Amino acid sequence: MKKILITGGNGLLGMALRILLSKNHFKVIATGLGDDRLLNHKHIYNRLDVSKEEDCFDVLKAYNPDIIINTAAITDVDYCEENQEKCLNINAHSVNNFLSFCKKNNKKLIHLSTDFLFDGKLGPYDEAAENKPINYYGYSKMMAEKNIIHAELPNFSIIRTCLVYGYKKDSDNILMWVKRKLDKGGGLNIVDDQFRTPTLVSDLAQAILQIIKQDITGVYNISGEEYLSIFDFVCNIVKGFGFDESIINRCKSKEINQKAQRPKQSGLLIEKAKRDFDFSPTKLDVFLKSIK
Repeated sequence: MKKILITGGNGLLGMALRILLSKNHFKVIATGLGDDRLLNHKHIYNRLDVSKEEDCFDVLKAYNPDIIINTAAITDVDYCEENQEKCLNINAHSVNNFLSFCKKNNKKLIHLSTDFLFDGKLGPYDEAAENKPINYYGYSKMMAEKNIIHAELPNFSIIRTCLVYGYKKDSDNILMWVKRKLDKGGGLNIVDDQFRTPTLVSDLAQAILQIIKQDITGVYNISGEEYLSIFDFVCNIVKGFGFDESIINRCKSKEINQKAQRPKQSGLLIEKAKRDFDFSPTKLDVFLKSIK
């Protein structure tokens, strides 16, 4: 039974992976900040701040995992812009705490990255596109990728994804943010000049499972295939929950108060994943019908 260490185990993807990989007979060691947020499971949970080298060393020594899935990150783009040193420590420098272990012991590292590596002028992007981040979050994730590639690990996968969403009540992802706004009443101000390929968290988790099973290496884009403005994405969610679209106010990026720039035409192309391991993302309308 292979042992898999998951960082960021309290996040939306981290929890989805914990459930999925346990069901597929892997021994899961989940780590995260604070108390365990996933109830009713039988795997190990350890508190871990990935930016603390000694703590990472202790966890690796204690469990000796075969695979590390690094989902831990600060993903609040505006917070990253205002707290650059902390952002860089968590999102980029912390990966170094796992690299020597993986290289020395021939262990696999799977690292989660983002479409915010790009400037958003020519999206959606394939895996070979040049990195040109326009905010500090994107810069920190670019530096993490560089750290991994320069380490020359024998076995690694970098998975770039985009606007991950899922139906989990205590989660802060965009779908649940919209749902909470709808339940409280009132309008929504949503930008119509930013484009993404929104990613269902269960699709992302399944892709990671497939990468593990087939021992696939390299850089892969894993996202949805539908290229939508954030406004259109939210409109679909609002309709899916049975609300009237008239409560959504269309606006431009420059009209809202955000500390960090966002790429306009972002998103990811997934032909490589479709070709190499038959990745087939769920359509948004199919998912929304499933949660009614």
